[in-house]
Formats: sequence, C-alpha cells, structure tokens
Amino acid sequence: MLEIIPNTLDLDESALFGFLDKEELARHLSLFFSGQGQCASLPDARIRVLKWHKKSRCTMEITLETVGVFHELIAKIYAVDRSDIYRTMEALWRGGFDQNAQNSIPQPFIYVPSLRLLLQENIAGGSVREIFLGNNRDKKFEAAERSAHWLVHFHNLAPRLTEVSVAENQLARLKRWTCRLAELGTPVTEKSKHLFEKLEAEYSQLRGAEFTAGHNSYSPDHVLLTDGRTVVIDWDSYDVGDPARDLARFVVATQRLALGHLSSIRALDWLTDVFLQTYMAERGAGVLSRLRFYRAATCLKLAKYCAFNRKVPRWEKKVAAMLDEGVRVLGD
Repeated sequence: MLEIIPNTLDLDESALFGFLDKEELARHLSLFFSGQGQCASLPDARIRVLKWHKKSRCTMEITLETVGVFHELIAKIYAVDRSDIYRTMEALWRGGFDQNAQNSIPQPFIYVPSLRLLLQENIAGGSVREIFLGNNRDKKFEAAERSAHWLVHFHNLAPRLTEVSVAENQLARLKRWTCRLAELGTPVTEKSKHLFEKLEAEYSQLRGAEFTAGHNSYSPDHVLLTDGRTVVIDWDSYDVGDPARDLARFVVATQRLALGHLSSIRALDWLTDVFLQTYMAERGAGVLSRLRFYRAATCLKLAKYCAFNRKVPRWEKKVAAMLDEGVRVLGD
C-alpha cells in the first residue's frame, strides 16, 4: 500500500493525486527498489508531500521498510521534463561533490522520463535556516562560515553546464516585476518604481563580471549541515552567471528570514557579515562592485513574491520592507 500525506497547507487532495499519478508512482518505486536489490515488490510506503507548486513540481519525502530496514528518499515530480536537473546533479556528483566530500550535494539516484520523476538522497541534517533561528550563537557562526565555504568551493570548481544567463535578461525581468507591483497602488507603486530606477542606474557596474556555475537560489533553506558534510539541495534553477547573484540571494533570504521570524530585517545582519567576509577572504572582494545591484534586485524579486503569494502572512509589511531595503542598499 502506498500512502500519500498531502501538505497541510494545501488540502486539495484530488488535484494532488492527479498531479502525482499514484499508481504510476508506485510502479516506478517498485522498479527502483527491486533494481537496488532491496525488494521484489514495493512494501507499504509513506509519501509525505513537503512542497507542492501546482503548476511546476511536487517535492516529497518517501519512507518505506524492507526486511526491518527503513529507507528514506526525496522525490521530485515535475510538470514538464526536467531531465537536465538530473544530468546537472550527476555531473556535480562525479565532479567532486559526492558523499565523501566536505562540500557536497544529495546523491541523484534515477530520473524516470515517463513520470518526470527524480529520486535523490534524503540528507539527515539540519538546515542553516533552522540554525539561524535557534539560540546557539556558536552554531550560527559556524553555519554562516560553512555556507560561505561551500559557495567558494562551488564557484571555483563546479562545471559550467549551461549557457551564460546574461544580465540583460534579468533587467527585463525586473522591469516586468516592477510593473506588476505598480498594480498594487501607492505606496508600493512609488517604492517599486524608485527602486527600479536605481537598479537601472547601477546596471553599468555589472560590466566585466566573471562567470561561474550558479545555484541561482542559494539560501539558508537550501544548505543542510551534517557532521561531515555541507550539502546543498534544490538544483531546479542551476545556470551559469555572475557569482555575486548567489551571495546576494543568501544575504537577502537571511534578511527576509529575520523579518518574518524575528520582527526586524536587521536581526541577522551579523551572520550575513560573517558569510560575506568568509567568502571574500577566500575568493577576494571583486564581487563587491556588483553585489549591490544583485542584492537590490533580489529585494525586488522577493517583494514581488510576497505580494502575489497571498499565503505569505503580513505580506503588505514584507513587500514594503523588501523595497525599502533595496533602495537602502543602493543608497538613498
């Protein structure tokens, strides 16, 4: 029997089961585990939905028992073919980001094209997000340092597997997001337009940027720590671009975390300082001239997310705070 437990934030089970195709999923899990020599048929399994993006993907935790041994996997099912994510993870795994490496990714096990299903290792570690919201100052400091060390290693050594994501495309997206935010009326209209004007003026600083592999969604949520490994998850947005983007995303995501849980966008700034100083001590301060742009751009992006994902509590306050922070970063 295969039991699926929906995410409690979204109880539309009929739509969820339609997206997952329960019988097909059970069949492929049986094939996978029999191929691993663990069982001839799928025993009772529990699948817990972790995150469901209705139009794009569903992330699940799979737990099952074979011969008294529990196995745990992470599965992602996509609305469209994303075999490129599996190929990216395989290349990173073979390139030194494996289970024996201090800086690592989850092991990719298999991609099933007919179901658009990716199976990967489930990491038994706490997220940097959880640590940042905890009370242990030493652990917070270590988590910020390890996050920076991982990113340095990634930017230095990860293969460039895609075309470069050019900055011109990002500026066009920023303009679209500004137009959407302007629909909300004042004061959001004025704040978003003011921020975009400053971003246009700052854009010239991006000339001559280096290009590296990019996670493109690097945040405390995506960094997991175990005793021997720092593991980064969620490779849906992998590309090649300016490494300053990954730093900016981590910094602004940390500020958003502070705003949402600690009531002040500044509450975790000491940790972003540790993160940035650790990174620049190893790779140099060349990113600084471009970091301002990407931090402000990320503020605009997260403001758009807060505004149009109405499940975000107190979204009006968070939109205003993100826009104000973007303007502050670029100078009043």
